[in-house]
Amino acid sequence: MNDEKKIHAYPVKDFFIHTITKDVDLTECVLDLLDNSIDGALRVIAKKKEAKLQDRPYQGFEAHIVLDAYSFTIKDNCGGIPLDYAIDYAFYFGRRPGFPADVESQIGIYGIGMKRAIFKTGKIIEIETSTEEIAYRVPINVPAWQEKTDDWDFDFEDAQKWENPGTSIVIKDLNKEAADEFVLSAFRNRLIRVIARDYSFFLQKGFKVTVNDFEIEPYEFRLRESADFKPINIDYVDEIEKNVAISIAAGMADIPPVDETPEEVDKIREADYYGWFVACNDRIVLPGDKSEKTVWGEGMRWHFQYYGFMGIVNFVSSDPLKLPWTTTKRNLHLESALYRRTVTKMKQVTRVYIDYTNERKANLEKAKEVELKAEPKLLSVLSKSEQIILPSFEKKPRVKMANIHYRKPRDLVVRVAESLGDRNMTNKEVGIQTFDNYVDNELEE
Repeated sequence: MNDEKKIHAYPVKDFFIHTITKDVDLTECVLDLLDNSIDGALRVIAKKKEAKLQDRPYQGFEAHIVLDAYSFTIKDNCGGIPLDYAIDYAFYFGRRPGFPADVESQIGIYGIGMKRAIFKTGKIIEIETSTEEIAYRVPINVPAWQEKTDDWDFDFEDAQKWENPGTSIVIKDLNKEAADEFVLSAFRNRLIRVIARDYSFFLQKGFKVTVNDFEIEPYEFRLRESADFKPINIDYVDEIEKNVAISIAAGMADIPPVDETPEEVDKIREADYYGWFVACNDRIVLPGDKSEKTVWGEGMRWHFQYYGFMGIVNFVSSDPLKLPWTTTKRNLHLESALYRRTVTKMKQVTRVYIDYTNERKANLEKAKEVELKAEPKLLSVLSKSEQIILPSFEKKPRVKMANIHYRKPRDLVVRVAESLGDRNMTNKEVGIQTFDNYVDNELEE
């Protein structure tokens, strides 16, 4: 009999070890640990206020990732974890009230990333960290810790201070999924591509990341600019959330496609860098989106002709909980009022570009001529512009067009191409020329 008249609602370790890890993949786990390194660098930078004015404030900060079938390591030189911060905040399961706001624009927000990442990855963990004042080690044996149902604390022990303060996390006795994935070159290559893209702004500002000794170069977001083409490039403060700054840059990143030949469609399907990118505190959260998560919903669905369009929106705030990202930092809170207000501006920009791609169809040669003159420029050197500016053309009478699709034996198509004087012409060119020949020779004027 419960004399206290209480219904128990204690947390269960199994939930944190097995359940919260199901919602993230291993790539996201690595990124969560990398986020902690960057936040460490931000804490160091915050102490050197003059560094904020530099173009490359992260110069000299590094994170090195090593993974194989037996272990995972991430080691950085990003200042280490102060002991009081570790005791009071860093190892809590969740963001504890009173979490220090000593770092502007940080990317660690919910207080579960590191724990979720290490539990997802393996069973034996050693965290060693050194600040300028103190060094300590936190060994974690997950099965042994799990058995102590009423004790959620982690023990720590003194360690030797490092010459360059930082943190090392080594995970051994990998879980089967991690052991199977980490040995694959496909996993490592994907991880490298994701870091190059989603941490591009940090890498461009000097932060260095290696994966198995391979140094990652940032993907460089570029938009084309000329007298005829000006991407929108604006910075403003949200009208309601006054501590959230927003930047939007959008326009033509590449020449739009001309037609839907199988060869061009296959080539464009590989282009992940078109559509809308959404970042929070410089970290890409939603890459190259072509769905209703951004603007591509009813009445404005993504279409082949929009390839070449790129938009980047970045939300920046000293209070990361104000930003519209989820706990995985790989998706958005679509119901966020802040985000919905921004989507309205994104839709306006996108509509202008869509109208241009429709108009260029009737003026293709002129359009290609001016498009080729537009020079790809890094976002950092783009001119500021309150609106997107695109060429306009003299309107021509619209001719209703019809597509013709049919299949013929390849050998026969090659013979027709040879008879037309070029066996290397495309199937489409063969179809157009034979159709035009019929029109010229068989139809009456």
